[in-house]
Amino acid sequence: MAADNLKKLRLYEDKYNAEGMTDENSLANALLTQPDVLSPVLTHLAGREDKRFPLSFLTEGLGNIKQIQDIEYDFPVMGRLNKAVALAQGISAKGGNHTRFKAVFAEKWFVRQYIIESPAGEQMRVQEDPVEVAGGWEYTLQLVTPTATTFSATAGDQFVQLFAPVAQSGSRGNESNWVAPSKMRNQISLIRKSYRYEGNAPERVVNVEFNIGGRTTKLWYDFEEYQHMLRWKEEAEYSLWYSRYNRDGDGVIHLKDDNGKGIPLGSGALEQIPNTDSYSKLTANKLKNIVRDALYGASDAQQMNIVLFTGLGGLEEFDSAMKDELASNTYARVDGSHFISGSGRNMELGGFFTSYKHIDGHTITVRHLPLLDNGARALNSPKHPTTGLPLESYRMIFLDMSTYDGESNIKLVSQKGREFVRWAVAGATVPPGFQGNALRANDVDGASVHFMKSSGIAIRRATNCLHLECVA
Repeated sequence: MAADNLKKLRLYEDKYNAEGMTDENSLANALLTQPDVLSPVLTHLAGREDKRFPLSFLTEGLGNIKQIQDIEYDFPVMGRLNKAVALAQGISAKGGNHTRFKAVFAEKWFVRQYIIESPAGEQMRVQEDPVEVAGGWEYTLQLVTPTATTFSATAGDQFVQLFAPVAQSGSRGNESNWVAPSKMRNQISLIRKSYRYEGNAPERVVNVEFNIGGRTTKLWYDFEEYQHMLRWKEEAEYSLWYSRYNRDGDGVIHLKDDNGKGIPLGSGALEQIPNTDSYSKLTANKLKNIVRDALYGASDAQQMNIVLFTGLGGLEEFDSAMKDELASNTYARVDGSHFISGSGRNMELGGFFTSYKHIDGHTITVRHLPLLDNGARALNSPKHPTTGLPLESYRMIFLDMSTYDGESNIKLVSQKGREFVRWAVAGATVPPGFQGNALRANDVDGASVHFMKSSGIAIRRATNCLHLECVA
């Protein structure tokens, strides 16, 4: 009903033009800079880059860029220096009376002389080198307990290696296992955007005054150009988050362009995150547990910087989780002055949590990602049953923006020479911002402008990132 009333007040509907668009004027004149500077300038004109396009800003805007010659790139990744190994076959009442017993593990990782420990805390020593058998590696073990107890375990139990105790004298040396970095391969995407005008469109004046970044104008072209730039930055941000890797196991790209050549798509941030979970209502306990699971082992970061990107729904869930935790009996009552300001009839209730300090030392900083509220995915997202917001608005993406070995964990990757290219194809007229050249490319009474950008996102330690989806 409310929507119908609004329609009565509207003189005419918004017009969505699916044709080729127009071109630029004074905004274009402000972009007369070299290509490597042009993209940040455009980002700034399109709005607060740290708020509207945060991933672009935190990589490209802060200089966290890696240039490559080809479209594919490799980068080393390394996990923890130790790992747990699964028991391949169950054990029932073995090792009684201090006798040695056999156990088969899925991998060859444990070293002779070392103490290994079961999930229940039972400890045993590896007494001989392992032997490969059907289904894994067979180890000879002996319990370290001084009592004549027996040991049982279930297939799939995870065992870990601790240290290597030896006799007071005459002991023999053992071996050491080590970890080598693995290698990841990704590729960058090449995205484009074009728009055109015909006739004298840049000079057309309308009876509506537009405010663009504090500057007012009645030139329709200025306003249309501003829309193009916003959409361009939005599309570039989409590619960093949502792009999906499209080479098959043989390295072949099956998606073809009009000219028959392959279209490479790089893996975006969401696809690179291995830790995924869901929630219906966020709680502080849920946050504590998932952060610990995802970020455990990241203590070698030179600067811990975990950023939670989410929409308005996620911001509300985060704030509610913190306030619900404060309302529990676990904490002393919070002074209401933290949430109340003003006096008399002009009091204001409002105070919101935007960060969380985990007991492990990680600080989670919350940043609003508007694309989750009103981007393309939000348009066809199912609605939250209580708030009516898109479920996309409740998506939570934890990115480890820490520094490792002097380098940012997350970098923008671009092809050298094609980081960002902008050009015009002039016809009877020359687009604003491109004057000074009398040459024409064709005889059309109009012109066109083209943007092209090569970009991809590289997450060196994606295991330290986390993706939460709302399933309310």
